[in-house]
Amino acid sequence: MLNDGKVGPGYKVSTEMAIHSPLTRLPVILLQVHDKAAQQLKHDLQVLFDNADEALFEMAYKAQSDAEQSLYFEAMRDVRLKRKHIERGFLEQLFFAFIRLTQAQLSESALQAPVLKQSFFSLQISDCERDQVISAMVAQVLARDQSALRQLTSRLSTLSWVTLNEHNNPLSPAMLCEYFLQAERDQGIDLKVKLIMLQLFDKYLLSHTSRLYADANQLLMATGVLPELTEERSCCRSKQDTHEQESAVVGEDVSHLVGLLFDYIESDRNLAPPLKSLLGQLQRPMLTIAQLDQYFFSSDSHPARCLLNVMADAAVGWDDSLSVHSDPLYQEIERVVKQLVRHSCANNVDLLEGLLHDFLRFTHVERGLVEQLELRTRAREQMHAKTLRAVQSELSSSLDEQDHLGLLLVSQLRIGTWIELQANSVRHQRCKLIAILEPEGRHIFVNRSGLKVVEKSRSDLVGQLRSGAISLLDDRLLFDRALSSMIGGLCQYNAH
Repeated sequence: MLNDGKVGPGYKVSTEMAIHSPLTRLPVILLQVHDKAAQQLKHDLQVLFDNADEALFEMAYKAQSDAEQSLYFEAMRDVRLKRKHIERGFLEQLFFAFIRLTQAQLSESALQAPVLKQSFFSLQISDCERDQVISAMVAQVLARDQSALRQLTSRLSTLSWVTLNEHNNPLSPAMLCEYFLQAERDQGIDLKVKLIMLQLFDKYLLSHTSRLYADANQLLMATGVLPELTEERSCCRSKQDTHEQESAVVGEDVSHLVGLLFDYIESDRNLAPPLKSLLGQLQRPMLTIAQLDQYFFSSDSHPARCLLNVMADAAVGWDDSLSVHSDPLYQEIERVVKQLVRHSCANNVDLLEGLLHDFLRFTHVERGLVEQLELRTRAREQMHAKTLRAVQSELSSSLDEQDHLGLLLVSQLRIGTWIELQANSVRHQRCKLIAILEPEGRHIFVNRSGLKVVEKSRSDLVGQLRSGAISLLDDRLLFDRALSSMIGGLCQYNAH
């Protein structure tokens, strides 16, 4: 059976482990569930590491000092070298967790995963905010996949020597986090980098647990393990656990998480001060919604969450050159905010969806007009470019490391990217890239109305990005940026 019980594509069990592990007592169905899960998790880990370079590069770009920038560049090299060891360590931990299901000599406490306790994550920092953010990652999965995970736990319990719950289940979000953190810990990954990697883990692995649990449940049902178990029955059997899981989202921690969300909005450099002040008025209505609706943080399609996102997205090009008294966008956002503040709409989904629909209709009309002007501007610049003869590159082949960094920064610019240009010591202008004209490398930028406001050569952009005269605005959704900041901001805390 040792030769037949493979544990996933590309995953090799060491000779020592094969000799001493109780594989002969592990049911074939558990091996099959493990293999299927290991295959998906290995793929997700590979995607995670494939995106790690870009994430660490972005952190290096935003670094506040040369030393911090060097740390992130060193981390990029370190992660590349250690990724295979971390992937292997993660899969080994997963494998041993399945093995422990059949070890009767282990006490039940040996499999417990105290999700909300600092010691579980071994972060060595007694910071309440850090614990709450990490717990929120786990709580998002529990809120989203609660029913499927509950059924999987019931089915695995029938094959296990120990009693399982939705925290010590080998495929639970808490256990998956522990495997990853332990694998990094074994490789000596710096804590600051570890937290960045944890963000990526949340994005590329924990966000895909729905498929993981569905496949495992389907496999167990097909082999006759509690095929009659329905969502309703499973819900009744775990009513107490359900209450505890919901309380993790809608209890007193929710107030803190909503506070963190609006702290981020207050400091978000994508938003102009008048708009920060306006959106800040929504903290109390959003808190009420989050307390009554457990899906506020976990569901991307929640109408209140979508409303925050679309208002912030529409306002990204709004700068201090515009008047709050005459700008249609500001007035429309103000109208929505007043509606939300005036009405206690936490239980009024129709009102939320109505406000969202009206705002999307407003931005659709505005965007249509702007896109027409952008199209004309781009066509005019492209026609002008055809009249210019090709020029030699202004950059010599002997660029030092900092010049290469500048070129890497420019390479991050893509059509549709918003930048903030420091016009003088007090005024900042926001504009969007709509065209890159080669071979000169001319970058054409327009304002919110679609009119050309500035043109930059590639060499100009290199110098101004390095000096900080130009900065890139984050194009992710507001809510996603805020949730990432709850974890990523802790990296800065640890640096002090």
